[in-house]
Amino acid sequence: MKRGMYVIFICLFTTAFVASVSTAQVEEMAIGKTFGVGARPMGMGGASLGLADDFTALYWNPAGMAQIQKFEMFSSLSHNTAVADTYFTGDAVKTATSRSQMRLNSIGFVYPFQATRGGWAIAFGYNRSQNFDYQTALQGIDPSSGTEFSGLAVDETDVNSGGIGIWSFGTSVYISKRILIGGSLDFWQGNSLNELDTTATDIVDIDSELARFRYDDEIDREYSGVGGRIGVLAHLTDAISLGLTFVSPVELGVDEQWYQSTLAVYDDGAETRDTVSGVQAFDIQRPFEVGAGIAVKLFKKQLILAGDIQLTDWTQTRYDPAPADDISYDNFEEFYATTLQVRLGAEYQIPIIATHIRLGYLRDPIPFRYSEVDTHDFLTAGVGKIFEDSLKLDATYVLGGWAQERNDVKTEHLTHRVFVSAAYRF
Repeated sequence: MKRGMYVIFICLFTTAFVASVSTAQVEEMAIGKTFGVGARPMGMGGASLGLADDFTALYWNPAGMAQIQKFEMFSSLSHNTAVADTYFTGDAVKTATSRSQMRLNSIGFVYPFQATRGGWAIAFGYNRSQNFDYQTALQGIDPSSGTEFSGLAVDETDVNSGGIGIWSFGTSVYISKRILIGGSLDFWQGNSLNELDTTATDIVDIDSELARFRYDDEIDREYSGVGGRIGVLAHLTDAISLGLTFVSPVELGVDEQWYQSTLAVYDDGAETRDTVSGVQAFDIQRPFEVGAGIAVKLFKKQLILAGDIQLTDWTQTRYDPAPADDISYDNFEEFYATTLQVRLGAEYQIPIIATHIRLGYLRDPIPFRYSEVDTHDFLTAGVGKIFEDSLKLDATYVLGGWAQERNDVKTEHLTHRVFVSAAYRF
């Protein structure tokens, strides 16, 4: 009779995931998770809305592209190492894991045109704005009560990979001596893969029949969508400039394939197994984003101080249709929040060796309300050098850390990011 209950439990456990792995209180993979674009901007904590003077302006503030007076070829690579220590609360034994990945961060060009007043420019290229490369592992006795894993020895790995990038075509023009406007048409593309493997073993004989329970889940997604952004850059004086950006809503199409498998092994060697899989398609409607920034150039532009804020009301996000029966239309209104991202940076030029050194700070709030972590905080440091007024090389290191506790499990995260960029102007 009891063994029959396990069969029912396994069927219910997998059926609950038929529409999607997400439940009403699970974070949406494609929301948030800002990664950063370009070594120079990230060396200043991403504070670029009031500067925007290289190819990455296509992403940060497209109005700034007309400041570039020579044809520019640009490329950037990023290397991300995500470290996680996970343990059950009350248990001092941690399970450590890390995931490293090198990716193309940016590539493209800016082509300037001279005009009677100022000038204008066009640009085309790719910027990878979101990153999903991380993993966690957990080993230990589950201290919770009333769940299918209570009192069992759990061995779990959760591996995520992928990201979302933006192919953009943009243009920028001076509308007066000190004011520029610009915009871009953005094509969003990306993918994510989540692989969850959990084994629970009854090592202390809590259950008279069950020896081991295993659950495997895999979700593979492809993302695509079209959007745009508009920027304004105003040079109030030779030393002070202001930037303003508007990112349009994006209807992000999702094509998803999923697979779940459960296996129960009993003390007498018998097994009960169930496997389900499927495909589905839905949209994630991302909201407006508004950003504002300032840059101040001091000591004959030898020192630059910059700061940005970016406002996003994630409660306006919508699924269409909902990816699961238990996700309501107002899911994002209930479980998500409005965030204000803060980016601060400084750059100092050493004239004798034509080298720039940079420091920055990035605060990236988590949009999900039911997370025990409110923000991700990052410190950044970078260096750049110009060779023969045509080749510019930049490198930046980004360090961030935070801890998260949920369902009797605590995870301590540490992320190391390295950006290397090269720009050639002629």
